[in-house]
Amino acid sequence: MRLNNRILDLRVPTNHAIFRLQAGVSQLFREFMYDNGFTEIHSPKMIGGASEGGSNVFQFKYFGQDACLAQSPQLYKQMALCADMDRVFEIGPVFRAEDSNTNRHLCEFTGLDMEMTIKEHYFEVLDVLGNMFVYIFKNLEERFRKELDTIKAQYPFEDFKCKYPVVKLHYKDGVKMLQEAGVKQGPLDDLSTETERALGKLVREKYDTDFYMLYGYPSAVRPFYTMLDPKDPDYTNSYDFFMRGEEITSGA
Repeated sequence: MRLNNRILDLRVPTNHAIFRLQAGVSQLFREFMYDNGFTEIHSPKMIGGASEGGSNVFQFKYFGQDACLAQSPQLYKQMALCADMDRVFEIGPVFRAEDSNTNRHLCEFTGLDMEMTIKEHYFEVLDVLGNMFVYIFKNLEERFRKELDTIKAQYPFEDFKCKYPVVKLHYKDGVKMLQEAGVKQGPLDDLSTETERALGKLVREKYDTDFYMLYGYPSAVRPFYTMLDPKDPDYTNSYDFFMRGEEITSGA
């Protein structure tokens, strides 16, 4: 009913507020990137072949030639870095031919992407991302308080907590927290949706934050190209960021 009468549905103040918050996130992301020396790029969205794995692309004919919709600007961001553009970012559509009948997958979404050179250690990226998220969270609270209150009136929610500096948790420590809480989790096994949520609750109880980064995933659960931890090849230089137990970004 709501979708069949979308124009009327959008007149609801809550929906106006949601759209303003979405725009605000992009605005604050762009502000932070510019303030920290990043250059905005615009990569192609219709390309000749899969830029990542080939099994989840939307394929079509482009003037008689095979083409597909871009899954990610990853290739173009890395090309920019190789061309001596040390820090780049993009806000643009991303297309994934995945089963979107879950709460974790979308066939089309707007991606906030960044890429930067690393001078010494990949924690440089984690710190930039952590500071970026804190900037967005803080300014959403300050600049968009009216919109948040409007949404809360219709959809009550608990205020978001974010500790600064952002909590960095090694995968080993996350597994230890789960095991001590009675959750069955192997040290080199991947986290399931349930264990991710359980860990999010444990982090909230221990660190009083809804937002944290988990790094050093086991090599067995990461792609082959992920750099191994020089001190322990069973683990990698990779990371995920979580909000209330839900993964929101990943990197390697």
